[in-house]
Amino acid sequence: MIAKRVALACVVGIILPLALVGWTVAMTELFPNSSLCGEYTGCFGYLMKAWEVGRWVAAVVAWPLLWLVGVRPAWPVAVVAVPLLVVIWLVVEALPLWALWYAFLLALVSGLIAYPAAVLILGRLGRSGEPVG
Repeated sequence: MIAKRVALACVVGIILPLALVGWTVAMTELFPNSSLCGEYTGCFGYLMKAWEVGRWVAAVVAWPLLWLVGVRPAWPVAVVAVPLLVVIWLVVEALPLWALWYAFLLALVSGLIAYPAAVLILGRLGRSGEPVG
């Protein structure tokens, strides 16, 4: 059933960004005097590092996580989601500084948008094992 795959893709889509936020919080607690922490910005540097590297790690880790939660086929869903994620990430980076909170929220839900959309796209193309239509 495609609804089940969409729901499971939503789970993966929220787990990955929350893991990045969790890493940021853990690093802030473990190394509060790091050069990534500033007097006025707090430990915003950790969040920036998580964004630079972590989003690509999350895109790679998505395939085994999709497979683990039961999204089939997992590999095509992960591959189709990457261009969607890249577009969302470009929008996040293009938002003005006054919209930083909105950019953070959009980055947080990017997987929640991209992975279910990939399931729906593949389902529509007939690649999910279910009838098209």
